[in-house]
Amino acid sequence: VMCVYGYDYLYDAIKRANASRYAFSASVWGRQHDDIRYACERLNASAIMINDHSAFRLDWMPFGGRGASGLGVGGLPYTMRDYTQHKMVVDRVS
Repeated sequence: VMCVYGYDYLYDAIKRANASRYAFSASVWGRQHDDIRYACERLNASAIMINDHSAFRLDWMPFGGRGASGLGVGGLPYTMRDYTQHKMVVDRVS
């Protein structure tokens, strides 16, 4: 399901999107590179897809939420770090 709202000004659309408690991912659709960049820099989302739906993800991509969407970051590199136990070994034998 995708909700689409019309706005006269990009600023108003960004303001509405950022007003949500949830900030997991977003999609920005457009042809004007400057407008897309403006939106990406200002949207409070942990992931932004350009001209694609926000469900796109590859296993190696980090993912995480902001606000009420959750805490922390997941994805393969972060999972590997979480499951790794570091150990220091010092060999003073000569």
